[in-house]
Amino acid sequence: MSLLNGVMFASLISLIFGSMANAAKPQEIFPVEKFMVLEGKIDGKPVIGSFNAAYKNYAYKKKFSWCLRLSITLNEAALYANGLPKGEEIAVANKLEDELVEGIKSLTVAHYLGHLFGDTFLHVFVYFDDPDVVHQYLQSQVNKEGLVRGFAYEIQQDPQWLIAAPFIKN
Repeated sequence: MSLLNGVMFASLISLIFGSMANAAKPQEIFPVEKFMVLEGKIDGKPVIGSFNAAYKNYAYKKKFSWCLRLSITLNEAALYANGLPKGEEIAVANKLEDELVEGIKSLTVAHYLGHLFGDTFLHVFVYFDDPDVVHQYLQSQVNKEGLVRGFAYEIQQDPQWLIAAPFIKN
């Protein structure tokens, strides 16, 4: 292969696949997990949850600038008087959380930061880069027949991850 053909071939490959020089490595996109348990009070009510503190100084916050706050309604008959769930209700809520988060991850790159039980809800925090696909997916699930618990969600642009910042301090 001549030098000219080699340069043209390399240019074609670069055009097709893009320059990998500035591409983030997978281990940078998803930091090594560093989950921590949080306990406290919000508005005077007890909360407990777990969050991945590895995202505290995450370098790609602006790339994944959309925050999903998913709120799964807990069965009031399966709660303690303080609004926190009993064991079986935790399992039910966590299973729905896993299904929804995995559904999102199957459609776009998504960063699960963690969740928080409190005041009769399980609140889940996920960051991603494609709000339209996440919204469409959640709309297909919110009124799905056989849904074990109701849920609501809010998607907000949050390029500095201020919504989740209080939960990922370490």
